[in-house]
Amino acid sequence: MSVPPQPPNPPVMPSPPRKGSHLLAIALLALGLIVFVSVITIWVGVRFLARGVSVNVDEHGSGAKQVSIKTPVGSLEVKGDVDESRLGLPIYPGATRVKEGDSATVNMNFGDEASLRVVAAKFETPDALDKVEDFYKNKLGSDVTKFTEKSQEGNTVFEVNRSGQEKIVSLRETAGHTRIELLRVTHGKPETN
Repeated sequence: MSVPPQPPNPPVMPSPPRKGSHLLAIALLALGLIVFVSVITIWVGVRFLARGVSVNVDEHGSGAKQVSIKTPVGSLEVKGDVDESRLGLPIYPGATRVKEGDSATVNMNFGDEASLRVVAAKFETPDALDKVEDFYKNKLGSDVTKFTEKSQEGNTVFEVNRSGQEKIVSLRETAGHTRIELLRVTHGKPETN
């Protein structure tokens, strides 16, 4: 008994490609391209900034340091020396600077449009607080925009706010001395040194 021969199976037609598999491939390709372009952009930006940034440190014989950092978007300069002309405030006669590290001039320039300059210094005198307070009342006179006899910290504070500048004189008694803290903040167009 033989089995009659079976006709051959017809060829199986491949199923048509699904649209979802092409979309997935396109999405993965697009994602890979975005990641590649992002990595190249970040690399180029870092190289540009690394070449455009310069740091310079100068130490003068007196121990005062000057640090300057220049970038394509602006600059920062810190100087350890402070004088009366930079402070824009009178220094009490006979007062001595407290410590070199407590006085500095900081300049931040952001292109040609904006800058910020902070000048701060600390001094001490053996004179009484009342005498030092009278000196600053006479010297600052009507320029004072706010006077605080005793702040929360116990300081006597003179504030002058005019023409893009803030100046502060802070006085307090410390161990038989009067501590004088002077601060000037200027913002606006860059200043020349």
